[in-house]
Amino acid sequence: MVFLGEGAVGKTSLVGRYVYDSFEGDYLATIGTDIHVKTVQLEDTMVKLVVWDIAGQDDFAQLRKAYYQNASGAFFVFDCTRPDTIARIEEWVEALYGVTKQIPLVLVENKIDLKSKIESGQIEKLVKKHGFTHVQTSAKEDTNVEEAFKQMTREILEKTRGKGTATM
Repeated sequence: MVFLGEGAVGKTSLVGRYVYDSFEGDYLATIGTDIHVKTVQLEDTMVKLVVWDIAGQDDFAQLRKAYYQNASGAFFVFDCTRPDTIARIEEWVEALYGVTKQIPLVLVENKIDLKSKIESGQIEKLVKKHGFTHVQTSAKEDTNVEEAFKQMTREILEKTRGKGTATM
């Protein structure tokens, strides 16, 4: 699974919270990609998750496409306090689907422990248009982080099982 979104939206914090149950308050930009592995039990299935935390800065746009190639699912993360972090979602989704075709994508609204500045109805329009699952999270307070990953894992398993294959 890959993490998409502008810089400083909390992608690395969400991964750190989920994989290592930790939160670092200081922002350090991801350079290129960090890869993390976690094995989880979801219902009756043991799943090995390989999480690619991809740099959000525009300088890495071409490099990101190479990382998309084997993705089974994607998270698009935006910061609810910065409307500009959701403004380019169509570009991100188009770049992703241009490489992967349509894979499960979970829309993650991060930093919900802070006051949202996102226009009312904007998220609902995206969810309806694309059929995304929307999860509100706070990596800092550990709110719905595990739920976001469980949702993604469920969607990947459903899609994989629908194809008649058991590998991810």
